[in-house]
Amino acid sequence: MPQQKRQTAKMTDTDELNKGKYFQREGFEPNFLLTVEGRRLSRARLVGTVVDSFINDDETYGSLTIDDGNDTTQIKFFNEVQRMEDYEIGDIIEVVGKVREYQGQIYLDGEVLKKSEVEKELLHQLRKKKTDEQWSQMRETVKQLKESGKDQEEIEKEMAGKLDEDEIDALLQSFGETFDNAGTEQDMENLEREVLEAIEDLDEGDGADYSEIVDGIDEPEDKLEDTINGLLSDGTCYEPQPGKIKKL
Repeated sequence: MPQQKRQTAKMTDTDELNKGKYFQREGFEPNFLLTVEGRRLSRARLVGTVVDSFINDDETYGSLTIDDGNDTTQIKFFNEVQRMEDYEIGDIIEVVGKVREYQGQIYLDGEVLKKSEVEKELLHQLRKKKTDEQWSQMRETVKQLKESGKDQEEIEKEMAGKLDEDEIDALLQSFGETFDNAGTEQDMENLEREVLEAIEDLDEGDGADYSEIVDGIDEPEDKLEDTINGLLSDGTCYEPQPGKIKKL
C-alpha cells in the first residue's frame, strides 16, 4: 500500500500561518496551507513564546498558544496532554508540526517541541526574513513569465534548478487565489452538525465507534478527525473509552 511521504518542516511565522488558505487533498497527497506569497506548508517550524496554556477537565485535549511578535498560533494536543507538562507561560519554544485547520483557525499539531532561547528565536526570524526575500524574487520572476504568456511547462524549464515543479505549481495557484475565508465557518458548522447526527445514530449506549463515524460521512478523514477533535476540545463530546465518541 502506498504511504504518504513525510513532508519537510518549513520555517514559518504566525502571520504567514494566519493569513494563508487551507486546502484538503484526497488520498495520500498531503493537505497544505497555501500562503499569500505562494508557499505550500504541510509541516512547519515555528519559534515563539508561550502566552497561554489550556487543558480540558478530562485531560483529553490541550493547547499552547505561541506568540512570535507577529501574531499568535495554537499548538494542539489530542490525548497527549502530558507532552505539555514541561512548558510554562513565558517559555520560548521551538515547535515542529503538521499544519491543520478547524473552523477557519489554523493551528499546528505539535509533533516535536523543545525549549529554546531568545537568540534562537531571533535567528529563526532572521532566517525567515532572508528566505522570504529570496522567495519574493522567485515569485516575481514566475509572475513575469506567466504574464508573458508562458505556460506551466515552459516556466518549469525556465526555472529549472531554482524552483521545483511543486513550488512553481504553488506559485501559479496563489496568483488566482483571493485568500478570504468566506463560507469556511458555515461549512464547518454544517459538518459538525453531520458528525453529531452520526454520533447519535451510531451510539448504542457506550458511544459511537470512531471508524464508523468516519466511514459513514463522505468527507476526507483528516477533515473529519479535525471536526471530531474540535467537538472533544470544546466539551460537546467526550471519549468514554478509546475509539468511542459520545455526545454530552
